[in-house]
Amino acid sequence: MRNFKWILLLIGLLVMAISVSAQEPSSTEEPADSEGSAVMPEDPVLARGWYIVRVAGRCVYCHATGGPAAIDFGGADPLTVELAGGAPLLSGAIGEELPYGTVYASNLTLLSEWADEDIENAIRYGVLPDGTGLFPPMPYEAYAMMSDDDMSAVIAYLKSLTPVENEIPPAELAEGITRETGRTVPEMMEHPALPDDASLEERGAYLGQAVAACVECHGSLTEDGQVDVTGPLAGETNMYTDFGITPAPSLLQSEIGNWPDDGLIGILNGIKSNGDPVFIMPVAVFKNLTQEDKEALVAWLRSQP
Repeated sequence: MRNFKWILLLIGLLVMAISVSAQEPSSTEEPADSEGSAVMPEDPVLARGWYIVRVAGRCVYCHATGGPAAIDFGGADPLTVELAGGAPLLSGAIGEELPYGTVYASNLTLLSEWADEDIENAIRYGVLPDGTGLFPPMPYEAYAMMSDDDMSAVIAYLKSLTPVENEIPPAELAEGITRETGRTVPEMMEHPALPDDASLEERGAYLGQAVAACVECHGSLTEDGQVDVTGPLAGETNMYTDFGITPAPSLLQSEIGNWPDDGLIGILNGIKSNGDPVFIMPVAVFKNLTQEDKEALVAWLRSQP
């Protein structure tokens, strides 16, 4: 059994940890401010890229050396951990009975020699320079909507990383699955920057859809069974594990409408209203979001039907 599989044993705690109910949770205090400013690059473009890669975009959660286990249970700091990849990630076929198989997180420290366009194509459209397709859980459908400014910042930061050698095992695909048939290529689109006068709700929608990719776990499905990246957070997507298929919780108002704002922010900080920790969700990363971004996400959640 792979060393990552023991994490998935916690999948049974997901509903208790982050599922929503009709009972209104009590207020939850936010933990002390992170020390992220101490390690954030001084250059404003690199700083924005650092923030997306290591915090808001949660890239670090999968691509950290040691993967989610290193962050959740190994004490690795997502703000400083190397991004050399290699962790096994179970990849589920959205809307299907069987998963694609097991894929391994890429090494993001070896991109300095890549052309910017090649990095962008991998992030937005899940296509490597040689034409190889990337599987989910890489949320390229969501990242396809990221603004050009933010994408440029991400690329600049990734190309600034110190190279770290780490052998990445080949994917172990399920029978009948190939990289050509096991993915959907997002549509090409324009990527305008968020207006300076955007509302808190609009900033939250951009963050939740195009950067944090909340829709990948909590979103809706299209008629052909793919993630609807701009649809409501109806919890129609599934998480695939060796122990079964678990649906992500809905975040519609019927489920969270009576939660106070600080209770929702508490979930992002990794603490439920009763003081218990949140599991599975990448809260070790999201707790480092700025307070403004947390409030923007809450405003977006309030806009859900």
